[in-house]
Amino acid sequence: MKRFFKYIIPSILSMWVYALYTMVDGFFVSNFCGEIEFSAVNIAMPIVTSFFALGILFSIGTQALVGFNLGRKNIKTANEVFTTGIVSILFVGILYTILISIFLRDIIGFLGSTSETHDYVYEYLRTVVPFGVFFMTTYQLEVLVKVDGFPIISAVSVLVAAFTNLLLDYVFIVEFDWGLHGAALGTGIAQVVSTALMTAHFLKRRGNIAFSKSINFKNLKKTLPLGGGDALAEIAIGYTVLLFNTTLQKYMGKEGVIIYTVISYVSIFATVTMTGIAQGLAPLFSYENGRNDMGKIKQLIKLGFLSVVFIGTVFIFVLQLFSSEIVGFFLNENSELFNGATAAIMKYSSAYIFIGINVLMVTLFASLRKGKCAILISLLRTPIFITIVMKIYELAFQDDKIWFVPAVSEILTCIISIYLLNRIVFKNKKMTSVN
Repeated sequence: MKRFFKYIIPSILSMWVYALYTMVDGFFVSNFCGEIEFSAVNIAMPIVTSFFALGILFSIGTQALVGFNLGRKNIKTANEVFTTGIVSILFVGILYTILISIFLRDIIGFLGSTSETHDYVYEYLRTVVPFGVFFMTTYQLEVLVKVDGFPIISAVSVLVAAFTNLLLDYVFIVEFDWGLHGAALGTGIAQVVSTALMTAHFLKRRGNIAFSKSINFKNLKKTLPLGGGDALAEIAIGYTVLLFNTTLQKYMGKEGVIIYTVISYVSIFATVTMTGIAQGLAPLFSYENGRNDMGKIKQLIKLGFLSVVFIGTVFIFVLQLFSSEIVGFFLNENSELFNGATAAIMKYSSAYIFIGINVLMVTLFASLRKGKCAILISLLRTPIFITIVMKIYELAFQDDKIWFVPAVSEILTCIISIYLLNRIVFKNKKMTSVN
C-alpha cells in the first residue's frame, strides 16, 4: 500500500498541476481575449493532442519495456531501450512539427473552424506548433522518470512548468496584450522548461536509467505496439473535440461550441486524475510483470479500480453542488450561455467513472505487454462507440441529450474492458508477459 501511494500521489499531483495551468490558460483567454478566442483554442486542441499522442506512442511501450528489464535486473538493456525511445521521438517529433507547419492552413479548415474563428485558430497554432517536439519529449521523460523510481522529480518538474506558464500567461496576455499568440507562447515555453528539468535528471545519473551509446531501433517493434492503445486514447480526445464541435456547430451554433469548450476545461481535472492513477500504476504493473508476480498485479488492479471509481464519484458530486461557481470561472453570470453550460456540465459528468475505468484498463494491458487489448479498448472508445452513439443522437434527439453521448459510449466500452480483464488476467492462471 505504501508503494502504491508513493507512485500514485505524485502522479495525480503532477496531473492536477497540468490541469490547473490548462484551466488558468482558459481563464486568461476567456476573460482577457474573448469567448470566440476561447472557443478557437478548443478548436485547435486536436493538433495539440496529436503531439501528446505521438509522445505517448513511443513512451508507454518504452516505459513498459524499460520497467520489465529493470524488474529482471537487465540494466544495460533497459538503458538501450530508453535511449532508442528518446532518439526516435526527437526525430519523429521534428519531422511531424515541420509537416504540420507547412500544411497548417489546410489543417485548420479540416478542424471545423468558421469565418469567425479561423484567424484566431491560426494565430494560436502558428505559435504553439514549433514547440510540438517538446510536448512529445516531456511526456516521455515524465513517465520514464517515474519508472526510474523518482516520481517526486516528475511532479516537481510539472509544477515548475505550471508556474512558468501561469507567470507568462499574465505577462503576455494581460501586460503585453499579445492575445492568443501570448497564450500559445507561454504554453510552449513551459513545455521547454519541463523537458529541460527532466532531462537533467538522466544526465546526472541519479537512478538506474541513463543515456546509452547503444541504440537498437529493432526495439521499436516491441515498444510501438504497446503504446498504440494509450496513443489512440489521446487521439480520441482530439477526435471527440472535433466530433462535438462539428455536431454542435450544426445544431446549436457557436454557442454550443463555447459551452463545450467550458465543459472541456472543467472536465480536465477529472480526466487527468484518472490518467494520473493509471500512470502512477504503469511502472508498478510493468515491474511486477518482469518479476512474474501476478498476485501483486491483481492487488494493484483492485486498488486502481477502487481509486478511479471513488475519484469519479467525488467529481460528479462536486459538480452537482458547485457547477455554477465552477462555470463562473470561465463565463460571466450575465452571459446568455451561463445557465446552459451549468446544466450541460452536470450531464456530461456522468461519464467520469467509466472514463476512469477504461483509461486504467488501457494502461494495464499496455504495461502487461498486451498491446492488442489496449488498442482494442481505445478503438472502441473512439472512434467506434462514440461515433455510433453520436449518429443515434443526430437521428433521434438533436437536443441537450448530446451531453450524455460520452457516458453511453464509455459504458459500452467498459463492458468490453471488464470482460477482457476477467478473461485475460483474473481467470487466466497461465497468463504470460508476451503480447
